[in-house]
Amino acid sequence: MPPLRSLIVPAAISVALIATLAGPATALSCLPWGPSDAYLEAAKSDKIYVVVEGVLSLDEGALPKAPQNNPNDAPPRSLIPARIEGKLMTAQGFAKPVDLPITLEILCFGPWCAGAADGVDYLAFLEQRADGYVLRMDPCGGFGFGGTDGAAREEVLACHAGTSCTPWSER
Repeated sequence: MPPLRSLIVPAAISVALIATLAGPATALSCLPWGPSDAYLEAAKSDKIYVVVEGVLSLDEGALPKAPQNNPNDAPPRSLIPARIEGKLMTAQGFAKPVDLPITLEILCFGPWCAGAADGVDYLAFLEQRADGYVLRMDPCGGFGFGGTDGAAREEVLACHAGTSCTPWSER
């Protein structure tokens, strides 16, 4: 599928992460992150993105988990095969049907790992790489938004139309 230059959304995750992994009472602290943040980050990236709204299929058992005996020993990056079936964002909105094999790039920050759910509707910013499409997720957000009942779609369409695109927090 050729990239849609006018719909390219990039991927420099500049999620602010304030985490101290010194002891068991530590917590992950993330700035608010939403679809408009992902759109703006993708728009200023030099990477090629396409935006798809559809049902994500994956083996949830493949998702990384922090080991009980050493929570800080979670794998920093896991690649999981997945699929998304839905509609690609075009100049006419989410109009072009797609069924794409993708790779979930799941990141862990210490004991905190991103998650994803099988069979759930997602709005996904897919990075086009030489070996296919990648959906990057981290514990503070990432480029996939699940179970938003159309709210993520409307937010991204407003960004793309230039009518409104307010980040959830200042970066």
